[in-house]
Amino acid sequence: MKTRPRTPRHEKTRPGSVLVVVLVVVSLLTLGAYTFSEMMMVEAEATGMYARQVQTRAMADSGVELVAALLGDSLDPLEIDFYHDAEQFQGVTVISNDNPGLRGRFSVVAPIEADPEYRQIRFGLIDESARININAILSLQLDTTDFEADMPTDDGGDDGGGNGNLPLELAQREILMGLPQMTEEIADCILDWIDEDEDVREYGAEFGEYDALGLDYGPRNGPIKSLDELLKINGIDSWLLYGEDANRNGLLDPNEDDGEDRPPFDDADGVLALGWSSLLTTTAREVNLRADGEEKIHLMQDLLTELYDALEEEFDGATAAFVVAYRMYGSTEDPATGDWPVSGTGDEAPDPVTRGDLNLARGSRREIGSIYDLIGVTVTANEEGENGEQTLTFESPWNAGPGDMVTYLPTLLDSVSVSEDPFINGRISVNQARREVLLGVPQMTEEMVDEILAARAVDSKTGEPSSPDIQEQRATAGWLVIEGIVDLEGMRKIAPYVTSRGSVFRMQIVGHYDVGGPFTRLEAVVDASGDLPKITFVRDLTELGKGYSYQLLIPPE
Repeated sequence: MKTRPRTPRHEKTRPGSVLVVVLVVVSLLTLGAYTFSEMMMVEAEATGMYARQVQTRAMADSGVELVAALLGDSLDPLEIDFYHDAEQFQGVTVISNDNPGLRGRFSVVAPIEADPEYRQIRFGLIDESARININAILSLQLDTTDFEADMPTDDGGDDGGGNGNLPLELAQREILMGLPQMTEEIADCILDWIDEDEDVREYGAEFGEYDALGLDYGPRNGPIKSLDELLKINGIDSWLLYGEDANRNGLLDPNEDDGEDRPPFDDADGVLALGWSSLLTTTAREVNLRADGEEKIHLMQDLLTELYDALEEEFDGATAAFVVAYRMYGSTEDPATGDWPVSGTGDEAPDPVTRGDLNLARGSRREIGSIYDLIGVTVTANEEGENGEQTLTFESPWNAGPGDMVTYLPTLLDSVSVSEDPFINGRISVNQARREVLLGVPQMTEEMVDEILAARAVDSKTGEPSSPDIQEQRATAGWLVIEGIVDLEGMRKIAPYVTSRGSVFRMQIVGHYDVGGPFTRLEAVVDASGDLPKITFVRDLTELGKGYSYQLLIPPE
């Protein structure tokens, strides 16, 4: 039987399987392309955000440069108001754009020191002379009379501790004691940190004390560079230095007044504990030159002939004779005593050098502590004349009437000085200093401080300056005596330690857009005491937050 050959059996193929594979591959490729596209979009967005962040930094830097340029033009408060000028410093447009989200600005912001609620801002600079210059404390010529009177004495007549410098150290310590939560121990440790010697003050600390604490460092024994260095000093922590102001904007923010609900932990008392960083500085100083940059007449120069000639050229012969007579004889009420620096009889007598009937060859016996020593006083001089000894009387050309002082004080203070140094360090601005700082001014009483704060020439709510007339009157620290806050004798005591304005300024600058987006907040210091303003310090505070709302920063249209 024949068999038929078996034909191969073919499997029935499934239609569309290739299409499925293709679809899977296409889907995977599409997903990859989508993922890549999304990543590129994220990268592009991040790049754009970074670029905008860089722009805000550039805008903030522009604000610093603008302030430096303005300070280079003029320091005259009657020409440029650096305390508060919204037109000059609020929302200055750097990048113009119809889209608010792309319109870039910078604002120069500061808290209103006179605001008791710590919630108002102004647009301007912070005068570093409104703070205590730690580095200048040791160079101040302090009156130690009160401290010497309180010192116990031993049989040798020295102070009870055997330290002849103790009265001066107590006077230096007293400058810091007005700061909140300051102790005698911490004050002495600060002063030991900056003084040049290794002698331990009454409650201070030098290398031995730091070594005993297991620390591998000791005092700098010189000027400190930054306030952050204070954190190295025995007894000082970040709370004392920065207080409740976590974002360092000088305002009482909600999280800084809610107890322990949110950091920083505070006392929820409705008052911002600023910390010492808002009350201290390392850089405050002022220019001791005329407004035109020329040197002032140095009233304490050694050669009375040169002093007389300079004053005669600047003012007149009567003014020159009065000032030189005061240097020789003091005032009638408080005459100078002691021997003449240059004396002799017969052949040893110096040849007379006469100016204004005064023999200037004998030298001077009285120092001038401040310009106010010369106001409203009379000098009685006994000089040899043709007919023997004669008594001469010299009346001050500057009387003590408040109305007259308003007129002549700005010109007088711009023309003469009791210091020949081109800069004066550490004087406190009575126009801007906070209460805690004013309490540290030597010879300043608490009553004086209260009256100064009450008379401040700015609105505590808006920061707006008072009328131009008051601003002009307060261009010098003499307004304290003009307005009766201190008498002339009190002004003579505090004048070496106070001023109306310094030459170094601190600021916070925010670079921002009109609507949301990134921002940059900088803190900077500009020293305008030289020929050209110098930016001496810049710190980026962006990580601490913007600090100020857009509603406050953007000017109303």
